[in-house]
Amino acid sequence: MNAYELNKIAGAILGTLTVILGVNAIAHGLFHEEKPEKPGYEVAVKDEKSGGDAAAAGGAGAGGGDFHALLASADPVKGEQVAKRCGACHSFGKGEAPKMGPNLYGVVGAKHAHEEGFAYSDPMKKSGGNWDFDSLNKWLENPKGYIPGTTMAFAGIKSPQERADLVAYMNKNSDSPQPLPKDSGSKPDDNTPGGQKAPGDQAGAAGSDKAVAKASGAGDLDAKVAAADPAKGQQIAKRCSACHSFGKGEPAKAGPNLYGVVGAKHAHQDGFAYSEPMKKSGGNWDIASLDKWLENPKGYIPGTTMAFAGIKSADERAALIAYMNKNSDSPLQLSGGVSPEPAAPAAPAASTEPATPEAPKPANEQAGGDQEQAKPAPAPAPEGQPAPEAQPAPEAQPAPAPSAEPAPQAPAAPDAPPADAPKQP
Repeated sequence: MNAYELNKIAGAILGTLTVILGVNAIAHGLFHEEKPEKPGYEVAVKDEKSGGDAAAAGGAGAGGGDFHALLASADPVKGEQVAKRCGACHSFGKGEAPKMGPNLYGVVGAKHAHEEGFAYSDPMKKSGGNWDFDSLNKWLENPKGYIPGTTMAFAGIKSPQERADLVAYMNKNSDSPQPLPKDSGSKPDDNTPGGQKAPGDQAGAAGSDKAVAKASGAGDLDAKVAAADPAKGQQIAKRCSACHSFGKGEPAKAGPNLYGVVGAKHAHQDGFAYSEPMKKSGGNWDIASLDKWLENPKGYIPGTTMAFAGIKSADERAALIAYMNKNSDSPLQLSGGVSPEPAAPAAPAASTEPATPEAPKPANEQAGGDQEQAKPAPAPAPEGQPAPEAQPAPEAQPAPAPSAEPAPQAPAAPDAPPADAPKQP
């Protein structure tokens, strides 16, 4: 190929590039593009409670007394369900590795960029501060609004109640949960008409009532278990048989053997691969701790690998504990059950005392003087009564009275003297 041909090819390429650049310059001149001040756009969402937009609703509850009142009555169990939405990006178990986002165990009270070695965004690193209740509320409502420039793609939780439940769960999911804040804004409304409390106080009172109810329930727990039916508990235990064995000496399954578990230490079975939180929990499986564990395993020992959701019925838990207590070489002696023994001796004593063969015996003993029998005190009187023996047949009241006294002398009825001895003085 000669130089002339190369010049033609190079000229064609340069000419094409020149045309493209020219067309591009003309297009920019005709169609001017303005860069927006704020990339993207916001969607206004109407708040169902106040009728305003979502931002206004969030601002009213963010970090104020309203959120504190909601937090005081929040349910950590519901918060755990809300936290499952975050499970794709965050881990919640103690010592678990981070995912796209950092691990959130014990996050309440920690500094913003709390996890060592995690690649936080620069705005998060420079934000400073700690994750207290108010900052968590603002962050969960609008992450990009609380820390602009964060790389977290989560849009936020608009429901104040869901945020309160989630914060309550995260606070409980810690080695050292923080004390819940008190709502001071509701105090002036304590003396409202009719003795009713303001909405904020009602929420706080609801939380305190739950705590008192739990405390009183713990006091009555022994009595509840003592009155429970172990046979029903054995039927409930069949739900656990897929993971646990109950027979003495039986091998463990996915979970440990539970024979004689009542009163044993938490990690009681030697050689079983317990989770680290269970090993470090300490303590014994008494009645109260078993009840809390069976109600909410992950709430009682956070980080446990047990996947069981828990038994919500207090009666079913009591019956199951009664069965597990009985399923032991040395069951605990439970107190508080109904004991019908005192009434039992009285019934047989009354039924065996009025025996007609013992009627002649009181003639010699009552003559010595029973003060209550002042009217039939003379000896002929008791002897005259047996003559018309038609009275013992209909069980008339005078007949059992004399027949109840000879019973103390009869060796066959030793229980009668304590019954009648108090009557003579």
